[in-house]
Amino acid sequence: MSSADQLARTIALLQTELEISDAAVVASKLTKLKVALVAGDEVMKTRAGQVALLTSALLLARSGHQVFVNIFDAPLIGYQPPFQGTTIYEAIGNLRGQLITGSDISVGFPVQPDVAFDIGGRSSIPPFTARKTISVGWSSWAGEIAAWPCKPPTTEDDWPMGAMAAAVLVAAEAVKPAIRLLAPISGHPGYVRELFAGSQTAMLRLAPEHTPKVSALGAFDVISAGAVTNAVMYALLRLPDVVGDARAFDKDGSDPSNRNRNMLLIGLLQHLAKVELFAHFARGIRVEPIARHFAESDLADLAENVIVGVDDVPTRWLLAGAKVNWMGVGATTDFGSMASIHFPYSACAACLHPHNEDAPGPAPTIAFVSFLAGLMVAADFLVELSRSAANIASRQRIIFPLRCDTSNGIYSAPVSARADPARCPASRLK
Repeated sequence: MSSADQLARTIALLQTELEISDAAVVASKLTKLKVALVAGDEVMKTRAGQVALLTSALLLARSGHQVFVNIFDAPLIGYQPPFQGTTIYEAIGNLRGQLITGSDISVGFPVQPDVAFDIGGRSSIPPFTARKTISVGWSSWAGEIAAWPCKPPTTEDDWPMGAMAAAVLVAAEAVKPAIRLLAPISGHPGYVRELFAGSQTAMLRLAPEHTPKVSALGAFDVISAGAVTNAVMYALLRLPDVVGDARAFDKDGSDPSNRNRNMLLIGLLQHLAKVELFAHFARGIRVEPIARHFAESDLADLAENVIVGVDDVPTRWLLAGAKVNWMGVGATTDFGSMASIHFPYSACAACLHPHNEDAPGPAPTIAFVSFLAGLMVAADFLVELSRSAANIASRQRIIFPLRCDTSNGIYSAPVSARADPARCPASRLK
């Protein structure tokens, strides 16, 4: 099984969006990129620090890059699937050969990496040989990066949500030098240089900083077990002392191209159905796998809170008729991550997605975009559970992680009701 098969979705995205005909050249730039992750001892003694480092490494490896982790070993804190082991080194070693062929996560520091990231901004080993060095910081609900020697603050040691937001920025920033090399053969060289220009600083906020931290999730349903909901489960399983009961609907199995975007998928478990993969890694959250597609007959039995990651738009229309307390929908669009929340008497998912744009073949995507879509839904779910905001109106967010250094990178707006397709009370009134 070749890395080209496993990276097919990412290669397709870059070929299509950048108008590049040669898939082999695109693959070469992705797989030759060398990225170093360094972190000081104190940072690696915290849950959030380990989540930032390991999530960054996983996103980078799933994009086909050569990833090097330069830290002193430490006991693994908490539950961090698909990483498993008693120490960080052991957890990294257990994933060798399980991600993208030829793109393992290695312990050590390479000769002149293309880019190095100082995780937590407190490294005792300054990566001076890297072509570019970037500092990484986070709070409870936000991640931040800045070009060395600037150091964004790291203010959270335990709660992992901001640390995972920081990992998204790491993966998005790392790929930029590789893709800029493709500009001369692109149909839009100016667009490539602008979209993939390096950031001096960037911030990604998932929720207001005052949002209470909630680990009791209650009962919820998950529709689809693909990339977006993989990211949701990946995030929720990392919460301290998390508990919950979930049902997951999906009849599909995994294929080689899922390795670049399904955060819980590893080679040894590729034979499992997607919902069985959720159940395999479930700890704290009890997962009931339902190995079939969601059907209209399931509407009457839905949990009060529903997480939707299904690509199929008609299924979103079907779910729009559900009478549930809260619904979160995650999706991707090219280099953008989307998440929306819906309530019983406000605009539904059919209002936001009125047209069936289902394209043939695997959906083109890149790891950090799919992951961010699920991470946003997980954050929205936790905000709802915290009761910190009196949400009654539907809302959508679109974030372009490549450009979180500008106001153009983040878009948020209410969802307006539409008369067609009429699925909710708001749309019927329209």
